[in-house]
Amino acid sequence: MSAESAQRPADIPAVPGEHGGGEMTLMEHLKELRNRVIVCAVAIVLGVIVCAFFWETILGWFLAPAREEIPDFRLVSLTPTDRIATIFKIAMYGGLVLASPVIIYEVMAFVVPGLTPKERNILLPGLLGTIFFLLAGMAFAYWIILPQSMGFLLNIGADEIENQQQIQAYVNFCTRLIFWTGIAFELPMVIAIAAKLGLVRARQLLGFWRYAIIIVFILAAIVTPTPDPVTQTFVAGPLLVLYFVGILFAWTLQPKQPEGTVA
Repeated sequence: MSAESAQRPADIPAVPGEHGGGEMTLMEHLKELRNRVIVCAVAIVLGVIVCAFFWETILGWFLAPAREEIPDFRLVSLTPTDRIATIFKIAMYGGLVLASPVIIYEVMAFVVPGLTPKERNILLPGLLGTIFFLLAGMAFAYWIILPQSMGFLLNIGADEIENQQQIQAYVNFCTRLIFWTGIAFELPMVIAIAAKLGLVRARQLLGFWRYAIIIVFILAAIVTPTPDPVTQTFVAGPLLVLYFVGILFAWTLQPKQPEGTVA
């Protein structure tokens, strides 16, 4: 046994080398990291190419909520670069989404072997929960918030104002609303992980509910790209529900306290 192996704490597992022989050296770690970064980069490039090829289909998905309100709704291009900039943005966002399973796998494959069993028990369920709430938030934004927002925003002053939306501004509105709503839906997982680590207690969060309402509406105002109260309410309402879901997670996952103490 080497001196380095003898000094390693017993609860930290050895990280197998590329050829299965003992721990990996620093150079082997760097080589593995380089290979995994290359795989992620290739996955992103392929995803960007695929989404660039199908950009009209993806743009049609963005237009669908508006066309539910205005069947002949069309976008306008105000500068020569509007179209190419929009195609590039759609391809980049779509490429990242398509490549995300590969990116997550490569990150996990690099990180997990070096974690202790306790850290793995937190990371792996936390990652699955994070992916679930992210996708749920994005789906909620697309299927619920975006159509309701379009119905409200496009019908204000419709008798006097013609709806002609710049293509870049419209795509920015949709992507920002969908992405940041997905991020905001991570609230239960943030609370759950904090409770698992002993940073917060369920009873503390429950007593904080009045302040949570204010914070949730501020967060909704940041997430929504418009100042209208309708869109903000459609975001804030589910976030309040998710806050109490997070309290339930915290109650389940928080470390148990000695008898006689308040949970």
